[in-house]
Amino acid sequence: MTTPPTFPPADPSGAWQQPAGYPPPAPGPVKPSRLRTGLVLGGAATAALVLVGGGVFAYTTLDGGGAQPEAALPDTAIAYVRIDLDPSATQKVNLLRLANRFPDLAKDLDVDLSETADLRELLVDAIAGSGECTVDYAADVEPWLGQRAGFASLPATEDGGEPEPVVVLQVTDEGAARTAIESELGCGDGIEPAQVAFTDGYALITSETLAAADVATAASKASLADDPLFSADRKALGDAGLVSVWVDVQGAKGLLEDSLAGQGGSEETTAALAELDGVTSVTGALRAGSDHLELAFAVGADEATLTPLEGSGTSLLTGLPETTLFASAGTVDPAAIDETWEQLSTLADTFGSSGLGDLEDLGGLGGGDLLDDDWSLSSNPVGTTTLPTVTEAECAALLAQPEYAADFSGLGLTAEEEAEYKRTYDEAFMSSCTGTDLGLGADDLGTDDLGTDLGTDDLYGDDYLTDDPYGDDLLPSGLGFQATVDELEKSFNIKLPEDLKTLLGEQIVVALDSAGLDDISSVTGPGDVSFGARTIGDKAALEDLLGRIDAILVDAGADKLSSATTKDGLVIASNDDYATQLAADGKLGSKPTFTTVVPDAKSASSAVFVDIDAIEKIARANIDALGGDDSWISYVAPLQAFGVSTRVDGGHAVSSVRLSFD
Repeated sequence: MTTPPTFPPADPSGAWQQPAGYPPPAPGPVKPSRLRTGLVLGGAATAALVLVGGGVFAYTTLDGGGAQPEAALPDTAIAYVRIDLDPSATQKVNLLRLANRFPDLAKDLDVDLSETADLRELLVDAIAGSGECTVDYAADVEPWLGQRAGFASLPATEDGGEPEPVVVLQVTDEGAARTAIESELGCGDGIEPAQVAFTDGYALITSETLAAADVATAASKASLADDPLFSADRKALGDAGLVSVWVDVQGAKGLLEDSLAGQGGSEETTAALAELDGVTSVTGALRAGSDHLELAFAVGADEATLTPLEGSGTSLLTGLPETTLFASAGTVDPAAIDETWEQLSTLADTFGSSGLGDLEDLGGLGGGDLLDDDWSLSSNPVGTTTLPTVTEAECAALLAQPEYAADFSGLGLTAEEEAEYKRTYDEAFMSSCTGTDLGLGADDLGTDDLGTDLGTDDLYGDDYLTDDPYGDDLLPSGLGFQATVDELEKSFNIKLPEDLKTLLGEQIVVALDSAGLDDISSVTGPGDVSFGARTIGDKAALEDLLGRIDAILVDAGADKLSSATTKDGLVIASNDDYATQLAADGKLGSKPTFTTVVPDAKSASSAVFVDIDAIEKIARANIDALGGDDSWISYVAPLQAFGVSTRVDGGHAVSSVRLSFD
């Protein structure tokens, strides 16, 4: 057995080196501090190519392999960003090709966007150009800088301390790298030698009180690359792309809670943090395909958090017409509806009633209400109710309060115009408050026309605020939230939130079609635009709900909804033709424009699709109606479509946000 040497040798640069067979020492203390202002913090990712064959996924790095930045960091990291600027990477070439689809972009930015461009040089020049320091990339940076970089946040080791930042840079020449880093490329006061250490082809740069060698030693014992949570997240995410990010949510949450505890954090903030209890981590990547850019995310969470996000079959988006302009589909969780409804009820109770007739305590004049709490326009017989008297002095006092005073500043009015506007407003307020002009005083309600009683009569001579356009009261005014819900059930047999859950079903899609929009001047009403919704759910319950809604519309003198039934649900649309189209099996799911930006449609729990090409076509066809300015169209011309999709894969919710190019 070979006995390891007592004192490990140091290389010429002064960095400690671990000899073969020598047990690594325990990491030293990590003290809280901040990086110097002049230090550039980078982040990085290695582009990976996923080869599928025989059911086996083989991951091959695009630049020929080598250690990744996460291998040089300890597994205590709570956040990590990385970037790969390898000029041989396919995704880098894709990114530059996509950038060049925008006319004059390279010229406008004054940068080289050719396929052979060195992204490292672009980045260094951009950073140098943002300050007062001049850096010669070829002489000062290129000789030692590698292709990968990273930035990590380590937890503070002292109570109340802030997280510690660490920069990781891939280097090709340690001696030249140390010289450049310690001098901060001539852009700062310099960095102490103890702030720089090298391990496995990477330079670690730490704060003034944090020894870089200690971080390197900790990483050699247990690296972030080998951390089970990090590894599982990266596997769920797949290709790391050009740029990637990872956050240990529970680790970050713990730091925030400790910080708030010391500062007396609010209950609202504490409650917001509690919402993260079921989320373990978030990881994401920016990827460049041959015809699209993608932001991909994988959120690790427990079963209770992920179950409501699970899909219920193939997304309804795939069965829409090929002419779909916009669509959004999602799986519906009944429990989430109940929770949202409860929150809505609480909100309504907090901010007041839904009634139009009650004028509750407006400033507490004399400790009372302008109108009695139990009085409302719709609940009193016309001509029999005497309103309480409000004096001009009381109304003037109310008008003088800031919340009722008119503010016309910022409207670009002249002093004379502003004075006239204020005079008109004050007169209208006083008239309304005292009831001298609106029939709210001695006049009986409902007897004057709009010219006299604006706000009390409708266009048909009935009470405007209390009656519908056909002369009947839709709902009594002055009702609170739950009272309104109860009245809906009593008067119209609409039961909430039960009927809302029926309407949304197990899955719902809302869509807008491009048909008929080539000439927007011909659009005279909602029926001329094709939009609607399709629901998968309890078919019998949906048909019953539709019947009750149609009955309400007929009683009000309106037409029934355009609708159609399907084998598993219901369609409601703006016109009969589109209702028929939504009920049929469309081909959007096989359209290349769609599949490029919504790749997970068959397993997605939610998805969104926007046909940008169709928007461009409609805009060009209606350019005169839109004011004749078509300059903005050139910015969207290179774009094809936009899509978002989310699916549950094991212990992660995996999302894709894609923008495709023509």
